[in-house]
Amino acid sequence: MKASNSFDLLVVFTQPPLTASLAKEGLDLSLVNSTFEQQTGLIFLGAGVLQLHPNQQPDILALKGTQAMLQALGLYDINQLFVDEQALLDYSLTTADLLLPTESCNPLQLQKLLATSRNVLTF
Repeated sequence: MKASNSFDLLVVFTQPPLTASLAKEGLDLSLVNSTFEQQTGLIFLGAGVLQLHPNQQPDILALKGTQAMLQALGLYDINQLFVDEQALLDYSLTTADLLLPTESCNPLQLQKLLATSRNVLTF
């Protein structure tokens, strides 16, 4: 992880997909924030890492998924996504298994990201 990573807004995702609207709300906020040229980063902690799993099937549950929104992040210059390395281990995933390129971080690196960002919101 680059030592200079600090964000105007750091959005933390902690919930698994398809359980509530929190992920969509967090993504909406991230996209809006970036349109105001604010440096925005995303962290996926714990079950939140499953938001990036590519094989979700929200239509089976008659729900709207967030996959399309996640894939649009680059269009909004949101290119810095971080995942909890322990969560990857817990769910038997690697960064290569995820929908988007991410950087795996240990607890110390995550703590530094949280401490150096101006605003942190958790969803």
